[in-house]
Amino acid sequence: MADWSKLSMDVLGLIHDKLSIPDCIRLKAACKSWNLAFKFKHHRPPKLQSPWLMLPDHNDTVAWFFSIADKKIYKVPCPEPMISLRICIGSCHGWLITVDDNCNMHLLNPLTGVQIPLPSVTTLPFVKIVQDSQEPISKFMIGEQQRVYSIWRMHRFFFHKAVLSMAPDADGSFTIVMIYSVWKRLAFARAGDEAWTSIQTPHGFHDVIHCNDKFYTASYGGTVMAWEPNGLAIVSEIISSDIDEAYIGCMMYLVESPDDNLMLIARHAGEGPIISHTSLFLVFSLDEQDLQWKKVKSLHQQTLFLGDFPELKQNCIYFTNNILEFCGYFHYADSDIGVFNMESKKIEPIDHLGRHLNWPPSVWFFPSLS
Repeated sequence: MADWSKLSMDVLGLIHDKLSIPDCIRLKAACKSWNLAFKFKHHRPPKLQSPWLMLPDHNDTVAWFFSIADKKIYKVPCPEPMISLRICIGSCHGWLITVDDNCNMHLLNPLTGVQIPLPSVTTLPFVKIVQDSQEPISKFMIGEQQRVYSIWRMHRFFFHKAVLSMAPDADGSFTIVMIYSVWKRLAFARAGDEAWTSIQTPHGFHDVIHCNDKFYTASYGGTVMAWEPNGLAIVSEIISSDIDEAYIGCMMYLVESPDDNLMLIARHAGEGPIISHTSLFLVFSLDEQDLQWKKVKSLHQQTLFLGDFPELKQNCIYFTNNILEFCGYFHYADSDIGVFNMESKKIEPIDHLGRHLNWPPSVWFFPSLS
């Protein structure tokens, strides 16, 4: 009988490069020699994975992820602080950006258990802790007007979104940009920073992404800005005068398409009995030569996920409700999650997902063992 534990490193490397993330985890657990082989740096990470959806759950130590490809839920143990008490304000390169119930922030790779603390929220301008003799943190004092926020309110309504420039293990030089506060301001930090650096602008921001070595933001005034990572200086302002009507009463999202184009998504919501739900998307693509947005009628074979995944429906937008203000108020409403078909303009449920609550908000996650 063959001794599979004695397969050569090269053969194991070839196998490793073809596997999905769940299969890699199972194979590493099979025996010590296989686990050792997958730690060698000359083996590439597993192939680009189809997205998972992190679901609300009340288990203190285990996160639930729904795999679209496998149509099943994976339960992943996570380190302290308790995952059930964290919200996720971003997901990039296989890492989650989390805020716990004391408003401490971490980068977390849930599959490896590695996490990195981020600078304290109190290093942002005009953010102070109000302490009493009973608790280490009682309340927060926010802004020049010194508004008082309870920990509950701070946790749900102060943090909006954060993105990474690269995986933290790439070369130790990642940058993270965050939208924060009721005024939707920007701040950034680099690897090893002990404090956030606030970016002074007159705008509040809908969204921020990292694309083609730059950060891009979409403001409430309808302006998209490009920011250089080295110093985060504005290099251009993109005038979106041809889509002004799309900005009225809707959320805006910036997306990098599978062919590396910057796209702008306007998300319209209809009124529901408890909370508004998505009714329509308008999609625009940036013409980089004249800095104008062109309306997109079809995504063709693409979906608005990074990469080509045959298990996803083509010409569709996969979405979830990540507006923390809404989710924070309507914990027990049904989540606004689905698939928008660009051709039919209809919204369909995600196959086999079922119904889930609204808090903590669900986030898309591309699993990685990096």
